[in-house]
Amino acid sequence: MFRRPVLLSAALALLLATCVAAGAWISRDARASEASQREYLAARARWDTRPFRDYRLVVQDGSCTYDVLVRNGQINSGYRDSCNLRARTVESLFAIAGGSGVPATHCSVYGCLCETVTRVVAEYDTTLGYPRKLIMESTLRPNWRYLDFWRRFFADRNTAQCDGVNRWTINVLYVGAAGVP
Repeated sequence: MFRRPVLLSAALALLLATCVAAGAWISRDARASEASQREYLAARARWDTRPFRDYRLVVQDGSCTYDVLVRNGQINSGYRDSCNLRARTVESLFAIAGGSGVPATHCSVYGCLCETVTRVVAEYDTTLGYPRKLIMESTLRPNWRYLDFWRRFFADRNTAQCDGVNRWTINVLYVGAAGVP
């Protein structure tokens, strides 16, 4: 007789504890995201007020290196580019740093069963503000928001093989004012 109210109370307590834990976890991630955004905006402001417009940029991008001259925000010439036309400007490095945590659906022949979420950790130069180091991590995970995922799950009692992590690092080795042409 007393067993049913006790079980109901225990279930409600467990549900409440789960909601509180989920709220704390989401709140922690939101605070970290806000701090990262503030750091990004402060670095961007330092870069926008740099004492020069055109610059030379040397970057190690994964296993390759490029050394380019940037004028008016565009790559003007390259001293060296072993990245096979993958050279970036500081502005495009900021674009990478600002795109952290955005899911992108990865579709295949079986439908859009998986999504890729990329997380970017950025370190900024304390003087000029440019992204000094970008560490990117792309994680493939099941796309539970997509109907094909659930169709497959209920048909096969199986989830898609959406796992794997890809990591790479971009290191800015040098940024300096470009000479007058």
